[in-house]
Amino acid sequence: MERTELERREVMFTNKRIFRLLWPVLIEQTLASTVGIADTIMVSNIGDTAVSAVGLIDTINNMFIQIFAAISTGATVVIAQLSGRGDYGGVKRTVSQTVALMTLVMSTIALCVIAFGSYIVDILYPEIEPAVRENALAYFRITGASYPFFGMMTIITGIFRGSGNTKTPMRVSLGVNLINVGLNALFIFGFDMGVAGAALATLIARVVGMLLLFRVLLAKYGKDILKWINLHFTKAILKPVLNISLPSGFDTALFQSGRLIISVFVGTMTTAQMSGNTIAGSMFGLICIPGMSFAIVATTVSGQCYGAGRRREARTNLLKCLWMSMAFLSALSVVLYFILPQVVSIYKPSAEAQPVAIGILKLYLVMIPLTWPPAFVAAHGLRAVNDVRFVTMISIPSMWIMRVMGAWFIGIKLGMGPLGLNLAMCLDWVVRTAFYVPRILMMKRLKTDVLPESAEQKV
Repeated sequence: MERTELERREVMFTNKRIFRLLWPVLIEQTLASTVGIADTIMVSNIGDTAVSAVGLIDTINNMFIQIFAAISTGATVVIAQLSGRGDYGGVKRTVSQTVALMTLVMSTIALCVIAFGSYIVDILYPEIEPAVRENALAYFRITGASYPFFGMMTIITGIFRGSGNTKTPMRVSLGVNLINVGLNALFIFGFDMGVAGAALATLIARVVGMLLLFRVLLAKYGKDILKWINLHFTKAILKPVLNISLPSGFDTALFQSGRLIISVFVGTMTTAQMSGNTIAGSMFGLICIPGMSFAIVATTVSGQCYGAGRRREARTNLLKCLWMSMAFLSALSVVLYFILPQVVSIYKPSAEAQPVAIGILKLYLVMIPLTWPPAFVAAHGLRAVNDVRFVTMISIPSMWIMRVMGAWFIGIKLGMGPLGLNLAMCLDWVVRTAFYVPRILMMKRLKTDVLPESAEQKV
């Protein structure tokens, strides 16, 4: 049988090219998580009150960060598909308008946080101790001011990744994280600024990161991306981005709202329980580094293959990223399991907080390799092949039924505390896995290649 034009082409992404995309992302994610851990370790020297305050506010910050990432996902997917299709004019217009949109949205959110931060903290955490509230409010207002700059960093990073450039975000991340760590040490230990010093270090580092990335963006796409003709919002350009960003953003907003509710549950617990939960949450980011790195790469690889009409290759590469991330996470978890007490001791937890952190982390080390990649690497890949609605339809009920209601029942009603809250989270991953993996294997449009639209037709 004669092969089709698509079948005669060489594959777009060999294993070597996938790993070439992966290693800069892996380094970048490691740096980000390491800095997050370093921040928590420095803050832990102030005491459990400071650690608890940072943990509560970081739950809110992470909600907005994930919303930024959802908007960025739309741009990443569309730019990956346009790059695979060869439509570079569409890429430039998408870059201009998504950057402008992100700036507008994030600036509005930052102003609301600065103006109404005290009301938000009091509504979400009415029962926290006065000392925790004071630290939380200071940390919240300063980190909230950094939202526009972090949002710009996120969207520009997504643009570079969608076009297949993962090295530039890594290099900028290296510089930003070094600045963050250095300023943290200076403000906390040198100037004795407490949690406000940690927040100010984050703000300055994000401003520098945004300026560096924006400079590279102008060098790559030219200063004409700042012209009104490119910045002016148009339906033809933003609709494909928003078709992915809005469902992803809605999904993420509800997901993070659920996490906020769970953080309210945490706020009713003892300071030692909150501190132990914060330490475990800090380590969670480190453990998931390989998984998140493969999720980012899966978006680029699957999106470019799908945009080029190579849908079977998109599915093959998505599954490849899924299995490889499980293997990486399994190896990391085995190593960490045997040195867990020593790792936790770095945070200098109180005698009451240490067993809480260790118990949660043991749960992570078992469940993350088995269920996190099928739940989240798969979700990133499905969004990259325009299946964002299915992901949203599964993730929202799973989040609210398994994670939120399960957290209340297991953690509060049954009295299991922070361990129960995290067990409910793991059950959420199990449910997502049960739907996403069969979806990848059975989706009909990933079993047949198509000839992509020409650049002229797309424009």
